[in-house]
Amino acid sequence: MYKTIITLISIIAFMHCSSGKTNKSNAVLAAALILSQSSKSTSSSTITATIPADTADTVTSAPNHTGLGFQDKTKAINGVRGAGLSSGSGDVFSLTATGSTASIVLEWSGKRVLNGSGIDFIVFENPFLYNNNVLTVFMEAIIVEVSQDNVSYCGFSPDYTFSPETTYSTNPTYWKRFAGITPVLYNIESNVFSGSDLYDITKTGGDAFDLDNLSATNDYSIGCSTTLRDKIKSEGFVYLRLTAATARTNADTSANFLQDTGAFSGGPDIDGVIARYRSTR
Repeated sequence: MYKTIITLISIIAFMHCSSGKTNKSNAVLAAALILSQSSKSTSSSTITATIPADTADTVTSAPNHTGLGFQDKTKAINGVRGAGLSSGSGDVFSLTATGSTASIVLEWSGKRVLNGSGIDFIVFENPFLYNNNVLTVFMEAIIVEVSQDNVSYCGFSPDYTFSPETTYSTNPTYWKRFAGITPVLYNIESNVFSGSDLYDITKTGGDAFDLDNLSATNDYSIGCSTTLRDKIKSEGFVYLRLTAATARTNADTSANFLQDTGAFSGGPDIDGVIARYRSTR
């Protein structure tokens, strides 16, 4: 659900609107670098935004869709509108924390996403720093999985490494291979990037994934195998599934992944996804 707001003005605004070849697990490095960037991501209604072709443009499945407010699924495909390091975007589609409405499936119309050099795609949620500290981040972690047929999926074997794992940590370094852990600076209206800059997460923020790091483990009985993993790596994927981590079991504790105590009752807020390498299906 939309994030806890840390200033009175933000609270009022929120109430009024109702509501590399390595995976980007090195969140602190990315956050430290983007901290030096100017936070220019305030939306402006006077600017005509162009949604890059890189952006996932089709919602295949969004069970929590009502068409209103944060349950408007089009918010997940209408372009990324990050709000900077210290606040979360309001132009998002909210998942629930648990159950069948805790996932959304996206695709790129008529395209498949390919495995290229370095970062292949970036997931943008709306985490933000507590007290401007890159080691204390408000996060609603997301498990990322990809598929060719929207039936069998493979993921990136996310791992929460804080000890004890029954205690929640706001330090993103303990959230390995999850999305939803790095603030978003990229904004198609006010902080625009293109070309290689669009895939420089020290400038854009967001959580980057490389298909070379796709796992063959069948976590959560999602249909993955070494054969399917290798097929996706060589041929690409069509469907991207984003699921609230709190809806999945942490194998190390046999309980669901934990949620920040500052969160509302809902789950992650999807701002958008971009893919660098695409081809016609």
